[in-house]
Amino acid sequence: MLRHVHPSGPIIEEIDWVDPEAAFLPHGDTQGALWLDSADRTHAAAHYSFIALDPYKTVTIADWQAKQGFAALDAELRRFDDLWHGLDADIDAHLPPFRGGAAGLFGYDLAYGLEDLPPNEAPFATNDTHVPAMVQGLYGSVLAFDHRAARCFIIATGAPEAYAAARSDKASRDIAAWKTRLKGVPQATLPALPSPSHSVDMVSNFSRQSYCTAVADTVAAILDGDLFQANLAQRFSARLAEDDTALSYYRRLRRISPAPFAAFARFEDFALASASPERFLACAEGRVETRPIKGTEPRGASKTEDEAIAARLLASEKNRAENVMIVDLLRNDLAKACADNTIHVPQLCVLESFAQVHHLVSTVTGKLKPDQRPLDVLRHAFPGGSITGAPKIRAMQHIATLESCRRGPSYGSLGFIGFDGRMDTNIIIRTALIKQGEIFFHAGGGIVADSKPETEYVETLNKARGLMGALGRTPEEVADMVGEEVA
Repeated sequence: MLRHVHPSGPIIEEIDWVDPEAAFLPHGDTQGALWLDSADRTHAAAHYSFIALDPYKTVTIADWQAKQGFAALDAELRRFDDLWHGLDADIDAHLPPFRGGAAGLFGYDLAYGLEDLPPNEAPFATNDTHVPAMVQGLYGSVLAFDHRAARCFIIATGAPEAYAAARSDKASRDIAAWKTRLKGVPQATLPALPSPSHSVDMVSNFSRQSYCTAVADTVAAILDGDLFQANLAQRFSARLAEDDTALSYYRRLRRISPAPFAAFARFEDFALASASPERFLACAEGRVETRPIKGTEPRGASKTEDEAIAARLLASEKNRAENVMIVDLLRNDLAKACADNTIHVPQLCVLESFAQVHHLVSTVTGKLKPDQRPLDVLRHAFPGGSITGAPKIRAMQHIATLESCRRGPSYGSLGFIGFDGRMDTNIIIRTALIKQGEIFFHAGGGIVADSKPETEYVETLNKARGLMGALGRTPEEVADMVGEEVA
């Protein structure tokens, strides 16, 4: 098994395989606990998972501090730019990509501090959940899983110590701490999965009629030349049963809707349970990739029906146009940080199938300019084009006037930015915010000129099917509950 002590202090130690869920469960209610979970092991992008605990520092930022937050995070990452310098190429090739660094939440509401959006006051969307816009932990060590090779590693950098000898001592202590946490885990039997409560009543910030009216208003704005596309979302909310927890909810969700960019994160007074199928930005060795999703249909009840639905999605001019518009937007966003003539679209409108839905997914790649870092391209492209619209700023302004509550974490990003410049982040879709026993999640879709309001409303329900199912509810039941608008 691999064991490597790096001259700058970090230690890598391979250990016997442990089940990621079993390893995380004892710590899932600990502040700063983070599980980046490739739950859909059949997906091509579901290669690695990571567990990080006990950040040595946390950068917590409100929306209006967004620019300061990015600067503070950049300064923390720059402290350890040379940490992995000279790592043997063979070790590098076999090691999972997150090897310590920043990980956590970039909430959608950072956009309010980065761009010219309407204020946080009526009649515009208000921040009623009072969740920070950015919560990024700095992690000196991580438990890393390579699912394809069935290999497990403890990677300890020794951060935040400043000198190699001190880092080596700290890394040794962190390795020992992980081994203590993992005692008995390989033989551990997972506790039974708690059943969802069937008494959960849900509400939305839109009624069916008011959502359809908002879609019609958006189509009118598009026909007037004000927009090309806007992503309009409704927010569902409920109160968890008293015996339910955020982590139990996530355990159900990852089984109902396994996803390649899933995650569970526990922050100071809230948690995020994500079944995201969408990569926002990944970066390695200066190459950046984004994989926008636009175009959605529900899975069929039989193989024949499912194949027909998938074929219809692939042939849909409306869904293809929706996807291509966002690809063009992301090409423009990446161009702010990437070198000329390096941006390519190797995949356009490819069908990907998940437990609840089919999607059209494209891939856009580029190579960073020498003076640009992963955090720079994330800042330039934030928030993702697939959940805003085009033109992006105008679409966000339009969204803020129609959605009665802030998006909060939803439609932001969860993931990591390593000390070594590697990055992987998702788009926070199919994701629930859980705070003080209340649960909130958004579901929306891209509105274009030929959108039909009722069809768009049904699409939001289909996208939320897994999130609702983890609460013991079907979209049809929820649709009956939310007949009246709830502010």
